[in-house]
Amino acid sequence: MMRTGLAMLAVVVAVLVCGASDASAWVCRAGGLGVSTFGSSRSIERAKIIALRRCERGSALHVCTIIYCR
Repeated sequence: MMRTGLAMLAVVVAVLVCGASDASAWVCRAGGLGVSTFGSSRSIERAKIIALRRCERGSALHVCTIIYCR
């Protein structure tokens, strides 16, 4: 009984410690002519794509660049 309880406690602690949260996401900012947008995701590539697509939709020339990623 005691081993089962300790094993369950170890699993819960491992999930809480290793689980990804919103704080571990990448945030990228893209800028274009008259617009600046953000994109966020767990992978940096996806965050860049999201930011660029949002920026291109709102930009007058549909040309945007990544300003930064954090």
